[in-house]
Amino acid sequence: MSLNTVMNDDQTNKDENLNVDSLLDQLKTIPMLGQKIEEQSDEITKNNLEDFVMKYAGKLIKNASESVDYVKEIVQSAPTPDDVLALAELVKSTSSALDILNKIIINDKKMDTSIKIKTMDVESRKEELETKVDAAFALTRDEMLKRLIADSKIIEANVIDDQSKS
Repeated sequence: MSLNTVMNDDQTNKDENLNVDSLLDQLKTIPMLGQKIEEQSDEITKNNLEDFVMKYAGKLIKNASESVDYVKEIVQSAPTPDDVLALAELVKSTSSALDILNKIIINDKKMDTSIKIKTMDVESRKEELETKVDAAFALTRDEMLKRLIADSKIIEANVIDDQSKS
């Protein structure tokens, strides 16, 4: 072996060690994918369904957004067709989830508005009915008096004064 070969081997070993160290540093900075997943004991019932959907939809969107950022960094550093496709699918699914969550919120607001409008409508009809009933009672009283006067007969009466006989 020549001295150049030994020096080249030493340089190659140093380069490999630097590459390994660099790779280890990169791996340390990547978020732990194997973190312990918390046990979820949330039971889904009719009463908590809305809260469950909102809670986990929010988590899903947050995680998907973080994944988009992570895959975006990978694509920017060394783009491959598979990585670009994965990024596109992540963006598509995240925007779809956001759109669905937005529709749920809009639907909730429409329902609240609809309930308020219906309540106002019922109250206005109730007031209108009370006004008609009051007017009908007043009209009935007037009509009753007119009928009593029109139907009245003159009664002839002989008034006897009891004091004059005594």
